[in-house]
Amino acid sequence: MIRFLFVLILVVTGASVLRSQILQVYPGDANNNGVVNNVDFLFLGLAYNSFGPERDPVAPNGLAFLPQPATPWPSQFFNGVNFAHADCNGDGIVHYFYDAFPLYVNYGQMRPDSVTADVFPPGLAGVDPAVHFDHSALPNSLSGGQTFSLPIMLGDAQHPVEDLYGIAFSVFLDPDYVDADDVDFNFNELSWANPDNDRIFMYKKVSNERIDVAWVRTDHNQRDGYGRIGIADFIIIIDVIGYQQDFVMRIDSVKMIDKFGNQTAVAGDTIVVHLSPDGQATDVDSAHEKDFIVRPNPADRHLTVKHEDIIEQITLVNALGQPVFQVKPKQNSANLDLPFLPSGIYLLEIRTTEGINLQTLQIQH
Repeated sequence: MIRFLFVLILVVTGASVLRSQILQVYPGDANNNGVVNNVDFLFLGLAYNSFGPERDPVAPNGLAFLPQPATPWPSQFFNGVNFAHADCNGDGIVHYFYDAFPLYVNYGQMRPDSVTADVFPPGLAGVDPAVHFDHSALPNSLSGGQTFSLPIMLGDAQHPVEDLYGIAFSVFLDPDYVDADDVDFNFNELSWANPDNDRIFMYKKVSNERIDVAWVRTDHNQRDGYGRIGIADFIIIIDVIGYQQDFVMRIDSVKMIDKFGNQTAVAGDTIVVHLSPDGQATDVDSAHEKDFIVRPNPADRHLTVKHEDIIEQITLVNALGQPVFQVKPKQNSANLDLPFLPSGIYLLEIRTTEGINLQTLQIQH
């Protein structure tokens, strides 16, 4: 009898301890600081390909920005946050496509109880490495409707970068001259920071004046070096024709981490763009021309997707992270007949010969 009671006490105590360890996860808040932003994307890279207990991804509102009960995973980040928070869709593995979706959809959401602001160590220009636009690529003058591309540089020969694993930053624009909806970032190219395509990236319009960007490796190997890591495409609003004025764009709120999550101070950048009514367009490679055409959005049962590059594959994913439709057009455009799907927000993955583009798509009946 005494032995039986001892075993019973152990079982009850063990069950109580397990219940006390249940976490409350907010989908998208990978670093558990109360707000979803581009810093959370860096934590996806830190926990990439990690496994742990599933969270019941088919639960009602399982991807909504609400407290979701989760069993702790075996690993935790440098700040003590459990890896379960990085499993944004709750399927038991941290990876790009499915975990980036709830982060993207819940972007900007804040927990009502508490928020711990992210810290962006200020870098000193001329002392610390900087993330900056290639000023030499900026035309001397631009006019309304003209497009231009600026390589994104990280570090230089005098201030190289050490132990790069991921970087997050914000680009601030003047909405009187540049429409944030028309800005495109591309980090698909091979570079010193990405010699093997073991990286993921995202960018999100936060307001008419701000776009958040994040780039992070996924193989748990950091890189040293300097130079170009990507490119940004802009277009001057047509309505500014006839004006002659300078405006500025800047990179700020920078956070760079190594593979352990340690931060390094990185300086930002400010670039002055000169407008002239007599400016002649020198870059005919329009950002609009390189944008995907996805219409209509919202959609019902029919969808058209176009791009100047060959579209290899189109995948539609629901809010649970499950593929619900896939085609392989192998051409520049596709007219799709969608199956009947419940109304809601979906993620459209468009894979071309040049890379992958993610867009949200609303299904509305």
